Amino acid sequence: MSDSVTNIHVLDAGYKPFPAFEDWAARTSVETVRWDRYIASLKEKAALSPEVLNRAREIAKRFAALDTGAIEGLYQVDRGFTYTVAFETAAWEVELAKKGEHVRPLFEAQLHAYDYVLDLATKAEPISEAAIRVLHEEVCRAQATYRVMTAVGPQEQALTKGRYKVLPNHVRSRDGADHPYAPVDVTPAEMARLVGELRGEEFMAAHPVIQASYAHYCLVVIHPFADGNGRVARALASAFTYRAISMPIVILSEHKEVYLDALEAADSGRYQVFVDFMLDRALDTIVLVNESLLGASAPSLEESAAAITRLYITRGGYEQAQVDEAGRSLGGLILAEIGKSISKIAGPNLNGQANFFIANNVRNTPSPTHRLLLRDDDDLIAYVLELHTAAPAPARLDRKYALWLPKDANSDDDILFARIADNLAMVALDLNEIAFSARIGDLIPAISGVLQIRTSLFADRIVGEMLRELLSAAGNALNGKAVER
Repeated sequence: MSDSVTNIHVLDAGYKPFPAFEDWAARTSVETVRWDRYIASLKEKAALSPEVLNRAREIAKRFAALDTGAIEGLYQVDRGFTYTVAFETAAWEVELAKKGEHVRPLFEAQLHAYDYVLDLATKAEPISEAAIRVLHEEVCRAQATYRVMTAVGPQEQALTKGRYKVLPNHVRSRDGADHPYAPVDVTPAEMARLVGELRGEEFMAAHPVIQASYAHYCLVVIHPFADGNGRVARALASAFTYRAISMPIVILSEHKEVYLDALEAADSGRYQVFVDFMLDRALDTIVLVNESLLGASAPSLEESAAAITRLYITRGGYEQAQVDEAGRSLGGLILAEIGKSISKIAGPNLNGQANFFIANNVRNTPSPTHRLLLRDDDDLIAYVLELHTAAPAPARLDRKYALWLPKDANSDDDILFARIADNLAMVALDLNEIAFSARIGDLIPAISGVLQIRTSLFADRIVGEMLRELLSAAGNALNGKAVER
């Protein structure tokens, strides 16, 4: 007899049958305080919108279905990838395709398996062997082969779906030791015994987490199928949470090590460790659904971002930054033209300048149609025009202006160049103080020829008006009545 045959007989003999539910129930319990609190919170939020609740449950199902295959090593996932696929964000199909063409069929088969479990749970019928075999067919539908360790190394063999194993499937555990499962000839009897336990009155009356953990553990102990036993066990466990809270148990790939530790603890008779693990995952699922329900009451990230983006696009299709730049262009043009006008009359007794300055933390009275041209949040770009005369008739005159931009600019809307109070304590748009205006269409995309001419005429006019005032002030100064304005 070869060593491999000897090893199989030794492993078959080492199979430790799963416990009776009476023993499992006697040695385990569920922290119902937390469970009840989470369930109450879920029911409170679920009452707000059945549609939103169904969407949240769909997300939980996608989490469970995607990561159940990753736990088995059929493909790799990470938290971001699982989130993308579960929530069906814009790029989820692209990201799924990047994992390889084999991944989507596996994922879809696992989704169908959870749909089957939900249907099974909804009918509220006791679990049967036939149902478990159909569940195996569903969860493994996209898997053609499985890897088998043989005397000559690993080999790929065809996976028969929905039928119990015909070859031993003992495995080597993480510590390097061989782990026995139910022998081939014992498997049908063990599955019949398991279904009998799942139909018993004590089991039917137990807490859903106790039911889920027991059904999962026992099926893994038997390992009735050639491959896919873990996926079947996780889906089968979800049948009981689906009945209780209408959602599956989500076990993520990141839980894998703790998950295997809990199963090993149950193998040593510490069943409570595995029950606690399953309770934590069930509560995680409730929290996930709760968070999805809360999130659904708010606009989507994309919708909110798009709404904010629309604030920066005006009715005429301009970006607000373009309108700001148009305002700065107009201000620069006005200063340049006024500078030219001043240079025409400048001499030893009369001079002036046109410039801009930054006024910090200016308070302003909002206008329903226009906004101030600011630098940053509160710093005002103000424009000052100044003329002065020399002794013996010294006088000084200055005027301050600000630019007001249309909030929702169309090409026909005006940018306003309006006079403001000297002390800048409060800046308000006074329609009676508008000195000059320019259409947005005359500034974007470039300053029009007509606006150039208008600005030149305006500069001569405003300097002329200021000269008249300055003349009066200089005359008073010459007569001994010094005036500075």
